[in-house]
Amino acid sequence: MNIYPVVIVGAGPAGIGVAALLTQCGIPHIILERNRIGTSFHRWPKETCFISPSFTGNFFGSVDLNAITPESSPAFGLQAEHPSGVQYARYLEDVADVYDLDIDEGVEVRDFQVQDDGVIELTTNFEKFKCMSLIWAGGEYQYKKVIPHTIRVGTSYEDIPSGRHVIIGGAESGIEMAYHLVRNGSSVKIIDPTEQWNQRVSDSSYGLSPFTFSRVRYLKKSGKAEFIAEYAKEITANKVVTETRNFSLEFPAIDATGFDISQSLAGKLFDFSKGYAALNDRDESTKYKNVFLVGPNVQHNKAIFCFIYKYRQRFAVVVSEILHRLGRQSPVIAEYADQGFLLDDLSCCDGECEC
Repeated sequence: MNIYPVVIVGAGPAGIGVAALLTQCGIPHIILERNRIGTSFHRWPKETCFISPSFTGNFFGSVDLNAITPESSPAFGLQAEHPSGVQYARYLEDVADVYDLDIDEGVEVRDFQVQDDGVIELTTNFEKFKCMSLIWAGGEYQYKKVIPHTIRVGTSYEDIPSGRHVIIGGAESGIEMAYHLVRNGSSVKIIDPTEQWNQRVSDSSYGLSPFTFSRVRYLKKSGKAEFIAEYAKEITANKVVTETRNFSLEFPAIDATGFDISQSLAGKLFDFSKGYAALNDRDESTKYKNVFLVGPNVQHNKAIFCFIYKYRQRFAVVVSEILHRLGRQSPVIAEYADQGFLLDDLSCCDGECEC
């Protein structure tokens, strides 16, 4: 049986990012990935790109927003400001190569057991692994919410026939869908009671990004998009019924309502009674000691870390805690803090920008 101080589940940006820091701190670990590095990004529609811009400013002490380590830059490596999924997966592979990360691909973690001595035993499709600390970095893209009678976009928006479409959800993904469908000759109705397209917030975790607002303006100008701030009360194969309207469907409604990681093993590892994973101030599960969460699902009350430039600031929080429990220290944690890669005071995350 393989025994490691730390096992990381998932080889996406969160898993590789936290593994790079563990490597620099001299903590042995392994990443278990059930597919391959950056699988979720390979599965993005080919038209999808990052809404947060990449820009090489490392030389001036300003790290690329989409970087997972302080010294790397997707903008420089890929020469792309808004990387596609395939491009970003290549960046993740480059980071993994630089740090010579130990990644077992094709290994699916199916269950776990916490032994009396606190050791965590993981059951996989191949063999069992034991660890003192488990870091869940499974991401969210593969755990989509499911609404009966709806479809999800596949490999390309070009695969969706031109016509009249109804989109359920008006956040980032819903607006992206509408944008590409209209560009391909369709008309769209976007249904979302939160009407984020009319909200102005300084934190994009609670509203649309500037990149997406430019698409909203395009849609409004096109005359082919209708924004409906109502709840979809009924969705069938033939119609969508809102609070005041009834739409006959030419094609199945398109689901853009997000993800639910509680469908995965994370649903057992963490308490989701509040709708998100309950964590202590070190991003550790409130259910099991030495089980940590990194990635877009980290949330502390009003502080939501759903973008890479946010959740990368919590890598050092988790790693410093693991170091502490091992009775060790590392100067790399301070170096990460100096680069803006450590946010452990969340009191600054409760308000809007004054501008």
